[in-house]
Amino acid sequence: MLKKKNKIIYIGIVLAALIILAAAAGIRNHFMKEVPQAQAQQLEGENAMKAVYLQKEDGNSIFINLTDEYPFTGAIPQGELYDEDGEKITEKDLNNGDVLDIWGNGVIAESYPAQYNGITKVQRTEQANQKYMEEYSHYLEELFVEKDPSQRPNLNVCYTDDLAQVTVIIPDTLSYTWTYEDQNGESQTITTDGPHILQTESTEITKLSEPIQMELEFDEKPESIQLLSWEDSLLGQYQDSAAQLPEGAAVEVKENEKGNLEFTAQPGTIYQVRGQWKNGTADYGFWVPVK
Repeated sequence: MLKKKNKIIYIGIVLAALIILAAAAGIRNHFMKEVPQAQAQQLEGENAMKAVYLQKEDGNSIFINLTDEYPFTGAIPQGELYDEDGEKITEKDLNNGDVLDIWGNGVIAESYPAQYNGITKVQRTEQANQKYMEEYSHYLEELFVEKDPSQRPNLNVCYTDDLAQVTVIIPDTLSYTWTYEDQNGESQTITTDGPHILQTESTEITKLSEPIQMELEFDEKPESIQLLSWEDSLLGQYQDSAAQLPEGAAVEVKENEKGNLEFTAQPGTIYQVRGQWKNGTADYGFWVPVK
């Protein structure tokens, strides 16, 4: 009789446990159905930044972080841009006001605008949000001021390493000759004779232990360019010297599929870019030290 009673008690405990487990599963399913998609992704460990894409009529564009409300730039990896249904699209398919989820390494460079060089994936979640366009359009006016006709084209040097896609701004030109039309419609020409690149403190791109591909990205595409190089051991040897400056070695440059000019950067090298536009010529310099 005692054994029979123990058996009944055991069965009762098992049934109670099964009821509790079933109830817990039901509660979990109920709440999971109510979790918004973005939050569900967060629960799954996919932490995406919410941003809006803004674009001017001239093609200039910027991202705005919708959580912390700051502008930033960033390159979308080729083949990693998707629409609302998860289908692959290209940057040409993005329009002003599109809302995006952006995944990456989370490392934001402190600049203005900020730079997110570690983007790995982008998905559009909404198209042409009018509210965001009105609220954040002032960033487009602040960041993309109509260019002064006397201003020379801007140059960025871009490369991809093991961590991210990196863009380095070349802040100043060296020598240049530039012709433009002023407000009165009269032609003006500015000519400067700056120091030779071996006599300057060039912008450092990155330290390298082996060659890598780099891109020359102009905001106004040149009609032609010439890329010359020198060993960086020559730096500082001609500051106060009247000696003949050595000629640079010509470097091969090719246009890639994005329309940018690409070359193989060598460690321990100084580079000078001379661009030719219809308005004139301008020289730019940068340095790639040995790691």
